[in-house]
Amino acid sequence: DNTYLCSGSRDNTVKLWDVETAACIKTNTIPQNLVTDVKFVPGSNVIVQAGEDKEVRVFDLRTLQPVFSFPKKQYIQMCCDVSPDGNYVLTSSNGFSGSGCESTLWDLRTRKLLLEYRGHAEAVEACMFLHNLTSNPLLATASRDRRVKVWNQRTGVQECEYIFEGSGPLTSLAADQDKLIFVGSFNTGVHVLKLCEKSLAEVINF
Repeated sequence: DNTYLCSGSRDNTVKLWDVETAACIKTNTIPQNLVTDVKFVPGSNVIVQAGEDKEVRVFDLRTLQPVFSFPKKQYIQMCCDVSPDGNYVLTSSNGFSGSGCESTLWDLRTRKLLLEYRGHAEAVEACMFLHNLTSNPLLATASRDRRVKVWNQRTGVQECEYIFEGSGPLTSLAADQDKLIFVGSFNTGVHVLKLCEKSLAEVINF
């Protein structure tokens, strides 16, 4: 509701802030919890946090204390996203030469791993739900292997991919309502892709 901001840091802290006053309301510190990403869960009082200790934690915003953690993964969890309905969490893994490099779908209600999406050759730096772009539940991932992949959430099948030549590692993802996906890269700025019928086409590069 634009009232709170949540941040996470490599100093092992998760902080909750008042947007109006810029005051820090609560702080949680967990040793060795180098935070890589945090997301609010829509319609709830919880946030999801990924970190370099390979855990994905769920915090109660009212106390900023962990409620539970999903089972540890093999590699550092680089990124997390939450589905618009607040039922699912998507995380992405570090990895090398195809080992690790997966994204994982978790069920917040049952607290269980549902599906893994494998196909990237290097660490997956970004992941996101694309539920607002299509009628089918799709996911997107971006990796150090210079690839953006779009997946069918239910089946785990890759729907399409786009390879950026010379971009270096891909770093981030965002999307809008016009089926545009924005991709941050290490060497070549921000690329804008258009999601079409099982294909991705580059529209512009900033």
